Amino acid sequence: MGVGGRLLVDAVVDEPSPGGAKRPLTRRWLTTAIVVSLIGAIVIHFSRSPEELASLKRLSGPALAATFVLQFASQLFLNGSLLLPLRACVSPVGFWELYIVRTGGLVAGSVLPVAGGLAVRLAYFRKKGLTYADFTWTTLFSNVLALGAAALLGAAATIVLSVVAGPLPLRVIAVTTGMLAISVAAVAAFELLPRLGRHRRLQKWPWLTALNSFNASGSMTTSVFALCMVRHVLNFVTFGLIYQALSPAPRAFLSGGLVYALTSPVRMVNITPGNLGVSEWFVAITGQMLAFDLTSGLIAALLFRGISLVAQVIGAVSGSLWLAREGRYDDRTR
Repeated sequence: MGVGGRLLVDAVVDEPSPGGAKRPLTRRWLTTAIVVSLIGAIVIHFSRSPEELASLKRLSGPALAATFVLQFASQLFLNGSLLLPLRACVSPVGFWELYIVRTGGLVAGSVLPVAGGLAVRLAYFRKKGLTYADFTWTTLFSNVLALGAAALLGAAATIVLSVVAGPLPLRVIAVTTGMLAISVAAVAAFELLPRLGRHRRLQKWPWLTALNSFNASGSMTTSVFALCMVRHVLNFVTFGLIYQALSPAPRAFLSGGLVYALTSPVRMVNITPGNLGVSEWFVAITGQMLAFDLTSGLIAALLFRGISLVAQVIGAVSGSLWLAREGRYDDRTR
């Protein structure tokens, strides 16, 4: 087994459940029922409107190849945005090492919703000296900046689309405004965390108290935000190309990209394993607000999921080969 394979196995096998306790069986059954219901609803919708699936024929090989390249690059920028704050706490962390561990988290997150992927990363990097406070800070730092970048991208796309296409539905304006408000609130809450940790009533939570010592530099904040923004732009273009191919709606590229920006917060927290079914319906319903039909939205979300997954796996394989090559090189030079 190669270096990457060992990292992936270690990440998945050593995954702890939150708090060391087993997830209640009833919650698993409930989650399973939700997934089955949501996927079943998609299947039923497709079976009732098979003629709308003809839009798949509009997808060309070059368009799919372009979306794959975009998603592969997006995964690299996502990895970079997580790596910078992590290295501030655990210095000997390699780019591909983190990428492969994240892939292990993706596998675990497809089985355990909410915290599966996070638990894998925590379990692996704790062996390198990462504390709970370190992990909490790095995770919140990356996610808050990613949320802010998505909100700004969504606001910019809304403004541009309203200029070129005329007034947008009030629901779209409301969602965009809500995203901006949530992102501002998230940044404010993140800034207040160290102060909360100093409150005497919260001293019983050591991980919260430990956050007092963390303070990101301006250069790190700028770099992580830039990486998050580039990733969102790549995903924006991916959605735009998919919707443009699927739908004859005017300005489908801009509208499709806006659908991604407005639904990006949903992807940050897994309600079901891998958010399967949840993301698809959120995308489809949001797309309806921008004049897309429900079928195009479901297809776009499923395509985005599939292409992203393929890009993630190929990236992990590439990383494994790179680490194996570096390992052989080190062996030769000893």
